[in-house]
Amino acid sequence: MDVTARTFPYHLARILQDLESSVFVSIDLEFSGIHIPSNGRAGPQSLQQRYEDLKESAEKYQVLQVGLTFGIEDAEAGQRTCKYSRPFTAENLLAKYTLKPYNLYLSPIIDRRLDIERAWMFQSSAVEFLLENKFSMDSLFKGVTYVSREEEAKAISKAEERRKATPIQTSLDVKETDYDSLAFLDLVRKLIDDWLALGDKRNDYLNIPPPSRQSEAQTFKPMPSVLNRHQKRLVHQLVEVEYPGFVTIGRPEWVQIVEYNESRETAVGEKRIEWITDRARKETGFRWIAEALVGGDLTHLSPGYFHGVRGNNTAPTEQYETIEEFVDEFKKRLKAHRFILVGHNLFTDLIYFFRCFFGPLPDRMEDFKSMVHEHFEVVDTKYLFTHDCGDINPISSLQEINDSLLKISKPKMSIHPHFARYEVQRIDHEAGYDSLLTAQIFLKLSARLGGDEVVPGGSSMDTSSATTQNRFSNRFSQLQVGKSIDGLADESEGSEGVLGDHSRANKIRQAAKGNLIPRPYSQFWSVYGNKLRVFGTKERVCDVGEGVK
Repeated sequence: MDVTARTFPYHLARILQDLESSVFVSIDLEFSGIHIPSNGRAGPQSLQQRYEDLKESAEKYQVLQVGLTFGIEDAEAGQRTCKYSRPFTAENLLAKYTLKPYNLYLSPIIDRRLDIERAWMFQSSAVEFLLENKFSMDSLFKGVTYVSREEEAKAISKAEERRKATPIQTSLDVKETDYDSLAFLDLVRKLIDDWLALGDKRNDYLNIPPPSRQSEAQTFKPMPSVLNRHQKRLVHQLVEVEYPGFVTIGRPEWVQIVEYNESRETAVGEKRIEWITDRARKETGFRWIAEALVGGDLTHLSPGYFHGVRGNNTAPTEQYETIEEFVDEFKKRLKAHRFILVGHNLFTDLIYFFRCFFGPLPDRMEDFKSMVHEHFEVVDTKYLFTHDCGDINPISSLQEINDSLLKISKPKMSIHPHFARYEVQRIDHEAGYDSLLTAQIFLKLSARLGGDEVVPGGSSMDTSSATTQNRFSNRFSQLQVGKSIDGLADESEGSEGVLGDHSRANKIRQAAKGNLIPRPYSQFWSVYGNKLRVFGTKERVCDVGEGVK
């Protein structure tokens, strides 16, 4: 499903709800440029060197498009059919994954009222590649805007510095040969001096230029009726240099001069900071999704995005008196809900993701690994496919891996009907489509690689043990996978005992048969989890969890 600036307000709450329902999320990014290895390099790089090269690229280039596919697990999907078609037992409850792929275009534009700039750079070879794959450059300017954490902090900091700033202009920035500017300044001086000469009878302010009738009465015909930017700047400088007891206030077509008042100026400065802060939050855009992915702060996400959204089945809005109460509870659940982040060649995507939406990256590779591990448990499908591949790098592009797995039919998966575009249209190198392929590859490979686990005996099927209580296991315990979906509670009436006694056992058996991704006890996670494939380096693998407790 394509998401643009026009449709983003409608989709944001639904995307966050899909995230809260997902057992895993696959991600893919498209960039405006990327590091190209030097042909003259002797031998492979170290991971630190590769990281430094990609970090430098992420400083220059931007994320153009984000693909997110949410994987929602229904471990007992077969209940709705097997109850009526054959004997109803936990053994018959076939698992199913529903996939929801989103394709989000990002805009390079940042609100100029925030008083910060964003420099964008395009790499010619990257643009050529994108155009060859039918990427529309026009889509960027219809894309979702965003403000990174770094940019938000800069905008607020700049407003605070302006509030604290003291006048520093000591002379007028006008040359002796700037005759028109000098004549204009003489007119402004005359207006200010005449205003001040009125003493107590004068108004509290003076507008430059004055109202047209006043200007005509005083025969200041050379004074323009509307000031341009240069003339405004001259008025600001003149007052700051020659009239220290007064300050100027910029208006769209004129400049207003008032007497300096410390309390008023403090209030104006604070109001400006409040406005900038509020504006930055309104322009957060896609970063709300990025924050949700890392378990960040959603406190200031407006409840207005959630109007008309019923909420998921475990927490319908009818349970709450106001939309604000519903949204507050949803934010708490979303922050507590952690998932598995899946990508293909994920090492590069993570570097760009953190730099683009959050801020500067650490210099040391070890610190970057710790940062990733703090926020995610990750699986790289490139590593899944090339594990123990030997010293010759195998073919491992996303499309080639997907083609090699087409005949694998387990686990059962389907694209949600509202997201069916990619079922009829293959769009290689579109972020949404590539994230969908990544999700499908992850499901097939993880279920296949983890499906030969020995199922523990005993009716209780207690899978917790000292050797299996790792971070991935904690993720699963937080996910509460296999939640009921629409209508399931009604259709399963009378089957509480079967599900209560055998639900966990059924999930373990399903995983052993390759119908589910590996369960928390599986050795799959210790072998394949948190390992990122980085070909062309001496290490060839980046172990995100290495050395982290």
